[in-house]
Amino acid sequence: MTRKLIKIISPIKIFKYAFILILVSELNAQFKETSITFDDRLLRDDEKSSLFNLKSAMQRFYVDTVWNDEYRDLELKLNIQIIFEGNANTGSSESFLIQSLFSNNMDLHFFDKGSQFSLSQNSSLYYDSVYYDPLSSLLGFYGNIILGAELDTWSSLGGSQHYEKARSIAVRASASNFSRGWEQRLLLINLLTDNGGLRKLRFSTYLAYELFDNGNIDDCIDVLNDLIKNLNEIYNNYSQENYTNMFMKYHGPKIGEIMEKLGQKEMLSKMQYLDSQRSNIYKDFHSNI
Repeated sequence: MTRKLIKIISPIKIFKYAFILILVSELNAQFKETSITFDDRLLRDDEKSSLFNLKSAMQRFYVDTVWNDEYRDLELKLNIQIIFEGNANTGSSESFLIQSLFSNNMDLHFFDKGSQFSLSQNSSLYYDSVYYDPLSSLLGFYGNIILGAELDTWSSLGGSQHYEKARSIAVRASASNFSRGWEQRLLLINLLTDNGGLRKLRFSTYLAYELFDNGNIDDCIDVLNDLIKNLNEIYNNYSQENYTNMFMKYHGPKIGEIMEKLGQKEMLSKMQYLDSQRSNIYKDFHSNI
């Protein structure tokens, strides 16, 4: 059983319905809502004024872009926090130094320690997987990572296409005049793609949820066994892995609850070992059986 997938409707010949289809497709881009906050306390008032339209431009960048032609109904929510560290005028443009946090407010949190971008009064933000622009490329990099992680929950290793798009952005950006932080972002994408255990864990977790909710108990138990194998793979390859910990911090209690309801004492014993930061949670579920 696979997770639900809505495919694009084929074009309709009648103009009226074609127009409706175009309108709906625009409303069904991958990111439904983007919340953006600025911490600009280190900037002067005149520097802050140049950022007046930036927040809405960043929101449109995510919400209006169709990132994937196949998965059109994801309706992801994205939270971005930008901390402005300083400003330096460069001709007709202003160059800003920032730190940022990209999050889905659930199991994905990416803190970016430093970036630089030039903001021109005449420039606009739009997604282009080939053309390099300091700010658009930064937004595109994390947009593809978050979308890749989401698609990993829909099919095993399903987000590979978007991880590779993020990698391509980072490679081009590393050779640009605004290369600050891109070497670290290359390390990030390498870590995320190399950690096959975590990528498979995302899929097995969400599939277990779906099977349990649908009452497919035997299949759910099989997938929970796969989940434990995924965690064991991560445990064997990484002594401490922050992104797996973020994922399990959010999902561990629900996974443990399902195991308790299915009477899986042995699984809960293994979870205490494989996800030791939440061992007390699994121990409590184990004692309830």
